[in-house]
Amino acid sequence: MNKLLVSLYMLVTTLCSKLFRHFKLQTKTVMMISFPDNPEQIFKDMEAEHFTPETIVYYDPRLDSSQFARNFIQMIPLTKKNLISRLYHLHTARVVIVDNYFPELASVKWRDEVTCVQIWHANGALKRFAWEDKTVSGRSESDQKRFKAVYHSFQHVLVGSEEMATIFKRSFLIEDNARFLKLGVPSTDYFFDEEKIEKTRIGYREKWGTGSRKTVLYAPTFRDQELDSPQLLLDVQQVAEKLGHDYQLLLKLHPAISGHVELPKAEGNILLLDSRLPMKEVLAASDILLTDYSSTPFEFALLKRPIYFFAPDLEKYDKERGLAIGFETMIPGPVYRSTEKLIEAIQKEEADLERITYFGQKWNEFADGESGKRLIRYLKDKL
Repeated sequence: MNKLLVSLYMLVTTLCSKLFRHFKLQTKTVMMISFPDNPEQIFKDMEAEHFTPETIVYYDPRLDSSQFARNFIQMIPLTKKNLISRLYHLHTARVVIVDNYFPELASVKWRDEVTCVQIWHANGALKRFAWEDKTVSGRSESDQKRFKAVYHSFQHVLVGSEEMATIFKRSFLIEDNARFLKLGVPSTDYFFDEEKIEKTRIGYREKWGTGSRKTVLYAPTFRDQELDSPQLLLDVQQVAEKLGHDYQLLLKLHPAISGHVELPKAEGNILLLDSRLPMKEVLAASDILLTDYSSTPFEFALLKRPIYFFAPDLEKYDKERGLAIGFETMIPGPVYRSTEKLIEAIQKEEADLERITYFGQKWNEFADGESGKRLIRYLKDKL
């Protein structure tokens, strides 16, 4: 049944695309977004650079659209119901920006006057995605053909480093280096504003009642199986108890499981954060980051603060989903397999800040706090 629905979906997109590509192009920008940080920075810079054309934004309904509100922006939830109108706007816009994989792009054939930019939603990658995702090899020939068509629709891909460009080459099957926009990733601009970082840090610490304690943020990758049986690999009670009153453990979990995980009471040392809180602000307010395969270290490293990698399911995850080539040599520190070893490492302050700083510079090679403005100037010229 799913295959039938997919076939019908692609038939509709193909027929609409053939029709709409004959319509007149308009001086407007269309965006399809599933993550907030890059778009939020882009909208700020559009205003700063006095570049405010008609902008239509199709967004994941789970996002808080109020943060994007601008008088030149029309916000529309990305649903199946508005597929046809979405295809119309995609085919009549001179600038198209996307931040993820969207299947309807497989049917699009851009005209010469159109520019489509993939801004992606992370400035680094520790796990495989797109064509490198290990599950792709088991998909049908028609699925794989559709994947390739979507990747081909990305005329340009925004990158923050040569390292990420290399990964995109494999993941999006890119051979032409000219397709990369080496302008830096807009979301990283936030981490170069020291005044804003400190203001955010102070504000959240007051809100959380942190006092003199160090904040330890646990932000693990979402795993598909967690939908059925949400559970944490980290023994949070043990962490809170062993680290004592000198630390405050913060949990930033995926929205799908955030409200379904039972947490122990550890004398106020464990705080489950609202999953809707902006990750960049939570990172700014955190003294230490605990994670596994997520992209959070690439931005947190810009703050030059301790990062610890906790991944007891490393082999299993790599086999099922796939980790980046050389994962354990990529990350700026060892992989801890047990809660006990992780606690001991934090207590001994084993994080190598020099290595973390180098990691941040390497993966944010083109970042300097002006990435969003550079992208806007590029798009302004195109439009």
